[in-house]
Amino acid sequence: MTRIVVDENRWPIVIITFSGKETRPDIEELISRVDEFRNRNEDFCFVMDLREIGNLDGEVREKILSWLKSSDMHELAGTAMVVSSSIMRIYLSTMLWLSHYRFGNKSFFKHKTVFSMKDAYEWSRYRLDLHRPGSPRNSDRK
Repeated sequence: MTRIVVDENRWPIVIITFSGKETRPDIEELISRVDEFRNRNEDFCFVMDLREIGNLDGEVREKILSWLKSSDMHELAGTAMVVSSSIMRIYLSTMLWLSHYRFGNKSFFKHKTVFSMKDAYEWSRYRLDLHRPGSPRNSDRK
């Protein structure tokens, strides 16, 4: 039974909800779905609801980092991560910062950590607007 729910009903904003101890097969299924979104060649954003996430084991974390290192995520306008505590916010920021240097300063994606789904949606819409061709402020697009 998958512990990750992927809801694309609000495309181009995709809601990904983690709900427990995710396993390697759960992560592999998620990666497969994300690759499908990337293959559409359309800009999109993720809202990752991490409020109920369990502790990912080292093998699962390595799978995610390895995939990020090898992926071209130029269609991804951004990822908003919804967390329930300041400690989780600090942890995620630290992990993303360290990953940036671990993979030779490769910029994976724009991201923001927030405490509410409302803030996540607003930031995602903002990122999609910035990512549109012709936007006067999309100079940060890779």
